[in-house]
Amino acid sequence: MTIRPVDLPADSLVTGASTTLSVPADPGGPAASGEPAAPAAPTAVDVRKVLAERPQDVADVVIGLGRSVRDEHDLLQLLQEVVDLAARIIDGVSSAGVTAQIHGRPFTAVHTDERTLVVDAHQYEADDGPCLHAMRTGQVVEVDVSTSRERWPGFTADAEDAGIRSFLAAPLGHAEPRLGALNLYSREPDGFGYPDAQLLQVLTDHASRAIGDYARLSSAELLAEQLRAALASRAPIEQAKGILMALHGIDDAAAFELLRSESQRCNVTLHDAAVEFLRAYTGAP
Repeated sequence: MTIRPVDLPADSLVTGASTTLSVPADPGGPAASGEPAAPAAPTAVDVRKVLAERPQDVADVVIGLGRSVRDEHDLLQLLQEVVDLAARIIDGVSSAGVTAQIHGRPFTAVHTDERTLVVDAHQYEADDGPCLHAMRTGQVVEVDVSTSRERWPGFTADAEDAGIRSFLAAPLGHAEPRLGALNLYSREPDGFGYPDAQLLQVLTDHASRAIGDYARLSSAELLAEQLRAALASRAPIEQAKGILMALHGIDDAAAFELLRSESQRCNVTLHDAAVEFLRAYTGAP
């Protein structure tokens, strides 16, 4: 595998995150034979160019991910907003998800669709692939199936069967061990290019900062376990959010904030607040 690390200048809009863009390749392949090497990671100039060209998208990231994370339910909501934002602002994205791990075993914490779960499952079965590589090494991976086939043949064949042709993955969390990785899948060959990697850098950097603020007193392993617990209790929260969205004509994030405010007012967990709301709404005893 050929990897070219490129450090961002200190005044970059993206600081603290990994800045390596890696494209898997045969060690004796093109990079070793003098052919063009893998593309370099986005520089500060690249990111500023994207800021100038896509100010609303960058603003959406800063505003959407700028809030604090108070508990595991907040963390899960933040990660869902990360994948939803990625799917909206990065043109090539067909599916997106976040992979985390507990005791070395990966799982999908949030996702945009069922296809994400299918492709992720193949990657976990192979125990290697773009998102696992990004999570384990802290490197950004951008690759299409023609190149991925050399590095991860089994996984790539399964991904192609699911209709995926390109991959873009980036680590989440600045410290080791990392919480996980953001995985983007495209149905198009060469589905990712400028300014996708640049927008991804902005997105993962802001997400990693929010995660880092919450994780200062917790290990990545504990965070992942908390995510698992939050996933297990998610059903009533999602049901309550859906009802609130319909009742008030608000979006998912606003419904979550209403639930969170109620849980804080009553000094109960988010799950218990959701259960109590559903009981009151449905008239169940």
